[in-house]
Amino acid sequence: MYPVLRIVLLTQYLIGICNAVLDSVVVRGTGPVPPLVIPPSQYFEGNDGPWSTFNLRVGTPGQDVRVTISTASPETMVVLSEYGCSTIVFKTVPERCASSRGLMFSPNSSSTWSDKGFFGINQDGVGLEANLGYTQAANFGLDTLGLGMVAGANGPTLKNQTIAGIPSASPFYLGIFGLGTQPVNFSSLGNYSAPSYFTSLRDQNLIPSLSWSYTAGAKYRKLIRVSLFLIRILTLSKLGLKQVYGQLIFSGYDTSRFTSSPISFTIAKDLTRDIVVSLQSITYSGTVQTSLLASPILVFIDSTDPNLWLPEAACQLFEEAFGLTLDDATGLYLVNNSHHEALLSENAEVSFKLSDTIGGGGTVNIVLPYSAFDLKAEYPMVNNASFYFPLKKAANNTQYTLGRTFLQEAYLTVDYERGNFSVSPCSWVEGAAQNIVAISSKDSKVGNNTTPLIIAPGDAEPNPTSPKNGIDTGAIIGIVVGCAIFAILLALAGYFFLKRWKEKQTLSQIIESSDSHKGVVGLEGLESPEYHKLSSLKATDGELSNDSQIYQLHSEQMPRRAAETNEDLVRSVAYELPGSAVKSVGLDVEEGNNAVSR
Repeated sequence: MYPVLRIVLLTQYLIGICNAVLDSVVVRGTGPVPPLVIPPSQYFEGNDGPWSTFNLRVGTPGQDVRVTISTASPETMVVLSEYGCSTIVFKTVPERCASSRGLMFSPNSSSTWSDKGFFGINQDGVGLEANLGYTQAANFGLDTLGLGMVAGANGPTLKNQTIAGIPSASPFYLGIFGLGTQPVNFSSLGNYSAPSYFTSLRDQNLIPSLSWSYTAGAKYRKLIRVSLFLIRILTLSKLGLKQVYGQLIFSGYDTSRFTSSPISFTIAKDLTRDIVVSLQSITYSGTVQTSLLASPILVFIDSTDPNLWLPEAACQLFEEAFGLTLDDATGLYLVNNSHHEALLSENAEVSFKLSDTIGGGGTVNIVLPYSAFDLKAEYPMVNNASFYFPLKKAANNTQYTLGRTFLQEAYLTVDYERGNFSVSPCSWVEGAAQNIVAISSKDSKVGNNTTPLIIAPGDAEPNPTSPKNGIDTGAIIGIVVGCAIFAILLALAGYFFLKRWKEKQTLSQIIESSDSHKGVVGLEGLESPEYHKLSSLKATDGELSNDSQIYQLHSEQMPRRAAETNEDLVRSVAYELPGSAVKSVGLDVEEGNNAVSR
């Protein structure tokens, strides 16, 4: 028992050392604060398209939810469990409702929830998506909010963050995580305001600068990978399809996810519409090439909404190019199955030319294949699932928006400290290694602090090994693999040690059992070979006469047993006899009868 306990304790101790070493090199390293990379949930979900979501932990204890990213919202919205999948919201509650809505949050189950009451997300035409006609009441409160599935280096947890619980299924079917900088104001609570999660990260020095990068991901971008392991086993390998998930990085960007952009855009002064670009042209390339925009317009890039909100004239040109018809009942450009297959077969592309100025200047082209527009609407948007084209007619120029659909093919990096941002085409290079580059603070002594964020083709990329916390990924992997191998070897050594120890214990028990029976091995009354001096007895059969004859004493015949041990362990007993001199006394044992088995 004790050797087993010692091995277990030693294993736990060594694993603890490995964890401590890993923790020290990853978390407690010295140097500037590194960028914060938030891993995607690896789910594509939503009732208005397959969108890459991200995990959040809300409340205490943390309740897991999955949400999309809003580049405009200052708050986080989650679906309320009390209403989210009830008949109050749905005439018919859909199957797997909670999972389809990214799971739900119960304020009553959180010990840290501080309720602020029900408010609208916008008011009097001001606030989140007010220009697009969104109306949404929500139960606001402050609570603990963590990013990612688990807490850790890439999963920070902040207290007293603004949470809005949404009871309805429209306009938000999934919750959202906001990247906005402006605080959330509660006018009826004495103008009480709470900072956004993004600015809280910077204020608590959890990120090096007030900047972020985001791309929505693209389910249709399926990169083919061949499993070498299956090739070794099977004659023909099975192909696996890898979908490209969204990416969110605070204070950095990943050069492997985009093609460098030659221009930088200036952040607009309107905090509610700050990421604005000049859309100089839209070009359709299919069987023919056609312009879809009569003149340049200023558009807002916003991932909160999935649609492209364009002038009515532009929408009419889209209708002609793709053969679209607006469904009056749903307000959607629905696409039937046969038309859907024809559009996929044609595989037309739409190119958006962006600039920082209305006319002239540098430009960048973002090209969307038809697959980017090939979305599916589901209940309760429509009664029966149907393909649709994410296009909306804007009532005025305040509604001009490039929504989440656009960000499937665009990589957006926003630097609020320097007042600029970049929009770059996504890169789809198979096997490209992640290369995270930090964006330092404008006030930092590290790096270039005044130049706007421009990543031009051919220019030297910023140093990917810029000061960061801890050691690089290769070293971390080496430590993890080393610890794993050591633990396996230790386990194997422990197994063989225990096996040998048990064998010794068994053998020891057998020997002790044999000793306790004084040589009796399977035959009661059979003693081990010992010499006995017999006392003088008067019995005539005990003392020999002094005649000259030789008397021979015969031992009892020993039974034969299977031979498994040394034959010398059992012998006939020799006696030293007192009395007159004897020429010889022999003890005869039949040959072959002295072998015993245990």
